Amino acid sequence: ESIKTVLMSPENRILIKRMLIKCADISNPCRPIDRCIEWAGRISEEYFAQTDEEKRQGLPVVMPVFDRNTCSIPKSQISFIDYFITDMFDAWDVFADLPNLMEHLDNNFKYWKGLDERKLRSLRPPPE
Repeated sequence: ESIKTVLMSPENRILIKRMLIKCADISNPCRPIDRCIEWAGRISEEYFAQTDEEKRQGLPVVMPVFDRNTCSIPKSQISFIDYFITDMFDAWDVFADLPNLMEHLDNNFKYWKGLDERKLRSLRPPPE
């Protein structure tokens, strides 16, 4: 009943739509682990290429953390989850009840944290 009340307002519907679009845009940490890792790699490579090009052209580096020689992908993912994802998806979960997404988020955070604790900077641990 409270959701129906929220949806009655055109302003609230617009806000919910905007939040849905934003959540969809940054939802990688809420995907199953294999997809999360794949897309974290793709996104990181895009940022590495941007940093490489900025350096090549002598431009200011917009995201110095994405220097391919020094970047820790696990640390970047942990920071992204901590600063942008957790609170937003916690709020969305209260509104829409998203147990699968929240479970993926928890598992992915633990995965990146585990790599970071092992001082690994890559997407995956080395083969054993």
